[in-house]
Amino acid sequence: MIEVKVWRTPERGIYKFSIKGHAGYDEYGKDIVCAAVSAISQTAVLGIENIEGVKIRKKIEEGNLEVEIEQALKEIDRIKLQAILETMLLGLKDVAQGYSDYVKVEEV
Repeated sequence: MIEVKVWRTPERGIYKFSIKGHAGYDEYGKDIVCAAVSAISQTAVLGIENIEGVKIRKKIEEGNLEVEIEQALKEIDRIKLQAILETMLLGLKDVAQGYSDYVKVEEV
C-alpha cells in the first residue's frame, strides 16, 4: 500500500509531505496506481522547484518521497506553492478514492 501523509501549518498551509510504499496493484513496471501517484507527486516537486523563491528539502528513494518546505519568502511564491501542493493533494485523494485498497491519504 502507498501511504501519503501531508502536514499542515496552524494556518492550514501544507509545509511537508511524504509518500511511502508500493501499491501492489500490478507487477513492477505495469502498476498504474504507482505510476499515477509517482506522476502526480513528481510533477508537483518539479513545479515547486521552479518557483524561484522557494527552497525545499527532499529525499527520494525507491518507494519513498519526502519533501519539506524550508523557505518561501514572497507572498506570491507562497500562493504558487500552495496552489501546487493543494492540486497535488486533490490528485492523490482522487487516486485513493478510486483505489482505496492501494492508496491511503492522511492529513496531519
